[in-house]
Amino acid sequence: MLQQVMRQVLAREAIPARPRWWMAASGMRDWYGFLGSRLRAHLGERSRTIVSRAAVRTLTRRAEALRAAGALAIDPTAPSDVALLGAGLYRIYAAPKAAWILEAAPGMRSGASAWWRARRLVAPLDAEARWREVTVHLGELLVVMTEDLPAELAHARRILGDICKEAGGRYARRMMKAWGIDRTPSDAPGLAIEILRTSEYLFRVNPEHWSESDAAKGTGYLEGTACPWFDRPGWNGAHCGIFGQFQAGVTAELGLKYILEKTIPKHGGDTCRVELKPLPPEKLVRPRMSRS
Repeated sequence: MLQQVMRQVLAREAIPARPRWWMAASGMRDWYGFLGSRLRAHLGERSRTIVSRAAVRTLTRRAEALRAAGALAIDPTAPSDVALLGAGLYRIYAAPKAAWILEAAPGMRSGASAWWRARRLVAPLDAEARWREVTVHLGELLVVMTEDLPAELAHARRILGDICKEAGGRYARRMMKAWGIDRTPSDAPGLAIEILRTSEYLFRVNPEHWSESDAAKGTGYLEGTACPWFDRPGWNGAHCGIFGQFQAGVTAELGLKYILEKTIPKHGGDTCRVELKPLPPEKLVRPRMSRS
């Protein structure tokens, strides 16, 4: 019963602002952790340090934007302010093990006093505004990673795409497990769109959207308006392709190919569109004995 209730709440995109912010903050903490974990194969023990640097630069960019908009009285040039912004928006005080995300900020402090100051810093933003702010960080981080990571790692963009695809597959499996859904549902395109929309909803991807699916043909499409970060400095169509690999990972778990048909940065207009088609048999994702 609880599974179905949560599924319906997500489908109706009716989560109240505060838990929506909490979920987005948790998603960002998880994403930093996943990047740090998967980059370790390429960067060794430096992976978390490099991800933390990217986090701090992401937060610096957001501090600049928030100050320019008059939303927060924050100094983007003060490392302590930047670290407190991250601690407040990502709710590090509720998950102190994630404090490593901010370690690259000079003078970063943790503990009750720091967490209190973090809460004070973001207090002018209500829960809705905090959620909207955190949703921008996902794209902002990708801009920073594609700018900074090539100096540390060859083929950085391809590797980031691979990590996104793996994350998408992991997310699809988690959602299907949470909902008690079989790996071979009767309407794979419809389920794929539903799962895609849960992550898109939490991060304001395609905020206005429409879709169709055909279970018999195994096809479908999802179209919607711009992501909250598409007009941020440095964002371009290549970033859409990297993030698209997350969706490709989701759909591959359901035997579907994800085709990025149209993006605003590349094609103009006001909407982005993806098409879903059956994967050829040799490309199907096969179940494994243990998958996270």
